[in-house]
Amino acid sequence: MSMGSEIPAPAKPPALGGFSLPRFPARWAVGSAAAERIFARLLWLLVPLQYYVVTHEARGLSADDLIPAVALSLMSVVVIFILSCVFAWFASVLWPLDPSHGDTLTGRVRMWVVSLMICTAGSYLLMALSLAATRALQYRDVLIYLDLVTGGSMRLLEMAGLDHDTVNALAFSLQMVSSFVYAFAAVLGIALAHRALRRGPASPSTGQEPDAISVGVIVAVLMNVANWVATLD
Repeated sequence: MSMGSEIPAPAKPPALGGFSLPRFPARWAVGSAAAERIFARLLWLLVPLQYYVVTHEARGLSADDLIPAVALSLMSVVVIFILSCVFAWFASVLWPLDPSHGDTLTGRVRMWVVSLMICTAGSYLLMALSLAATRALQYRDVLIYLDLVTGGSMRLLEMAGLDHDTVNALAFSLQMVSSFVYAFAAVLGIALAHRALRRGPASPSTGQEPDAISVGVIVAVLMNVANWVATLD
């Protein structure tokens, strides 16, 4: 095989002092035309998932507010795309591009878009399941308000001795923290699912794939902002 026909090796992920952050498994979604088509269709699940969450959370939108909920989802997609461009450019400043190994700015933007969209959809799926579970438990006289993480944390604080008014005052802060729990649970779940479903040995991660910690933090912040917008009067 001639050198011109060889497939360039993937660029190594940037390391800090010999330590490399775990990468979010995003390359599979752009590895082929078929994978990109499947990914593009799956992204539409974000709209009904976010609609369910913002219409079932405390002080959220009404179930009849279809247009505002859909508009919020579309705004989230636009914000994700803008943030992907910003963070891909910022990463290219810190760690220069290596086009000889297929590491381009466009490739990094695609990886960021894929990572943030997949993680956001996964986080909203977990939160929607949590909200549905609290309503199912209420039929069995198990009173857990808000989502499972927030409501469970409030009950634990009451059991620890905090008075009811103090716990209620902390509800908004606990709800913000719960978004981080859902986001990082989604990151972990997606990483484990990717490892279980992949065929053959693991392929090396690339510098194009964003680190998983950054993806989790950004998704959690986006969820908090979207939930705050949904609760505005």
